[in-house]
Amino acid sequence: MKETERELKLRFMILDRYPSLREFSRQADIPYSTLMTVLNRGISGAGFDLVIGICRALGIDPKEL
Repeated sequence: MKETERELKLRFMILDRYPSLREFSRQADIPYSTLMTVLNRGISGAGFDLVIGICRALGIDPKEL
């Protein structure tokens, strides 16, 4: 599946603040495989707690996604 604009935005936000996606997943205490699933398959299918955790780790409001 192709990334949508929202997933691309999320990927760029992560890479703007962290040296790698793996480092972000480690710091945010989110399994790397889970993060990659969200980025590749879409954030709309992700659980609420996961989305909140990602946003909290990035210091953004979930509405920004």
